[in-house]
Amino acid sequence: MSSRQLPTARRRISCFAALATFGAMVFNATPAVAANPDACGLATQHEMAVAFGLTNSVQHKSVLRAPGNPAGVVHIRCRAFAWKGKKPTNAARQRDGLLAGTVAKYRIETWVADSGTSAETWLANFPKKLEGLKSRAKALFLEGSLRGSTFKPPTFALESAVGYQAPVGGLRRLRAFWWDRNSGTLISFNVVEDQDKPVAASLRKLASEIVPEVE
Repeated sequence: MSSRQLPTARRRISCFAALATFGAMVFNATPAVAANPDACGLATQHEMAVAFGLTNSVQHKSVLRAPGNPAGVVHIRCRAFAWKGKKPTNAARQRDGLLAGTVAKYRIETWVADSGTSAETWLANFPKKLEGLKSRAKALFLEGSLRGSTFKPPTFALESAVGYQAPVGGLRRLRAFWWDRNSGTLISFNVVEDQDKPVAASLRKLASEIVPEVE
């Protein structure tokens, strides 16, 4: 090999080494969830309280399915309640606050497709999961003793959404779902608030802070 060919050969070897290193980084990278499923982290405690016209809130997050599970879905639940005035310290005081309009309770669940090949399992099971949730909500709010009704929340750019509401003992309960079949994103809201307060408006406010960020 001539002295002129040596630099060219060395450059080719360096190039191949760099490509090999990049390939190893790609194949050895830890899979990451494509979307953010943490509703507790997508809205601050202050934002959650303000959505209900209140001043304080507390959140509790539960990871029901973590990344890397064989079901191919990351499932997180966010339970919270908001209040103003003195914080209610037990269930009885929370109910008194609900009836007085100084407390609101809510639960948000999110399902997003995990990374990797296992996501196909979730996407295949997605229609069954969605229909199961909607069927149970329909049975509770429309076909059972609640004698509720449906409403149409904004989709926030997702594929579709549906809501159910009913008055219960001086309170109003709402359940709403947002979903996108292509991405495997599913979001559920459950809200309990004083019957005389604009619960649907509170739900829309809170959902506007969270739903677009999940997708």
